[in-house]
Amino acid sequence: MTNEAVTNTSKGSVHTIAVSRKIRLLLWGGAYATSDNNTFDKAKREVIRDYKQSDNNRFSIIDIRIDSAQEFLAATNKQKANSIRSLDVFTHGGPDHFYMVSVREEKDGWPNNLRWYRYAAHNASFSRADLAKIHFLNFTNDAKIEFQGCQTAANPTDENNIAADFSSRLKEAGKTRSSVIGHTTNAVPGIDPNDKPRQDYRHGSRAIFKRGTLVKITRQHGAIDEKWLAQ
Repeated sequence: MTNEAVTNTSKGSVHTIAVSRKIRLLLWGGAYATSDNNTFDKAKREVIRDYKQSDNNRFSIIDIRIDSAQEFLAATNKQKANSIRSLDVFTHGGPDHFYMVSVREEKDGWPNNLRWYRYAAHNASFSRADLAKIHFLNFTNDAKIEFQGCQTAANPTDENNIAADFSSRLKEAGKTRSSVIGHTTNAVPGIDPNDKPRQDYRHGSRAIFKRGTLVKITRQHGAIDEKWLAQ
């Protein structure tokens, strides 16, 4: 992105200067079932809509479908240092992993239709150990990270889950005002029973971690105030 600015080097002169905006990074996909990936896509669109309403065009929005841990790492690590203002991840999850499988529903049939085969023999999950491969310097000091999958913040008071670990890694990178949000239980997309087509995971019991420590469990619906999170 470039802008033009009037300079005082000579009358009427104009120089082109580079302006680098912070980004909102949204990663989604990785499910075996096409219907699940479609739900992640719809939920992602809800979050993007809220960002566009609140941001006043201050941040660039980057939306990437991912199907493996390698693609997750590539999407985060290729960003510039101190550039990721927020990261939203829409995948299946658990306390120790984001679950992404390397077989797709469109390849249905034996043995792909066996759940244990998909999630064991052909598992491309992102584990807590994989956090060591992330370039955490790419995040801003006040970055907001939210995991939409099930139980990514299970056992919140023990701080023994992938969300708490991610927060600790941010602290180690000097991102001391950052926050990480994850579900303490299973996550479901139906935020509004009166509006069933609306798919949004931002409800239910969510834990908020800062510097690796649990600061709050909330049942608030929708986006959590980022100015409060950055305190």
